[in-house]
Amino acid sequence: MEEKGCPKTLAAFEYDGRAVLDFLIAASPWGSIDQAIASLSLFAHPDVVAATGRRAVFHTVRGRTADRGTITGGVMVDDNASPAVAFEWSTGLKRAMTRDLTCCHLYASSSDPEAYTDLRNIFYAPSFIAKLTDSQARSLPEVHALHVLRYRAFALHGYCGPGSTIRPPKPQNYDGLTWADPAGAGATAEQVEATFRARLAQKPKDRITKSVARCGWVFSGGHPDPQVVYDGRS
Repeated sequence: MEEKGCPKTLAAFEYDGRAVLDFLIAASPWGSIDQAIASLSLFAHPDVVAATGRRAVFHTVRGRTADRGTITGGVMVDDNASPAVAFEWSTGLKRAMTRDLTCCHLYASSSDPEAYTDLRNIFYAPSFIAKLTDSQARSLPEVHALHVLRYRAFALHGYCGPGSTIRPPKPQNYDGLTWADPAGAGATAEQVEATFRARLAQKPKDRITKSVARCGWVFSGGHPDPQVVYDGRS
């Protein structure tokens, strides 16, 4: 039995970690998990998405550590660096100024080069929120953090997921949520491209530079970019 004034222990929650989180959030200014997600998740602004052509920035996918940097069929195997860089460089988010944030995907896309670095499919969130969004399933359970996030992407960008035109269902509580402003308002294609090219020039041995030089990207029409010099190992 819990003594009056004593903090709740894990046993009091029947060893249910999600119940602990729900309890903590309910007592916070956010009041609910969905509102915490809305307040603490960061999306790219529609201006940024337009500046990057509403498509994947790089021709990369995620793969095994041993395969990273290899190129097959014009697509390079990478880790989570390329979607993170696509978001950070285009929106102005400075990784050095962040802590315990995770680059997340709305739809499973690690093997799809057309979706893996598409900013419409990416958001940033504190790691404890990101944990709630993990799912590789084609269909989600009725209660899942991704429902409000996917609808947010639809509301911002008209995005329905990779290759899909079926709009995600609108959660019943969606209209009552207050969302954080998206990042990168006012961005133009010229500004974003200039930022990317300047950063790539500073990283001649980086895998992402390799992918742009040899596989192409959004700012070269999908063809290898001769203006970008890769000086690393083959």
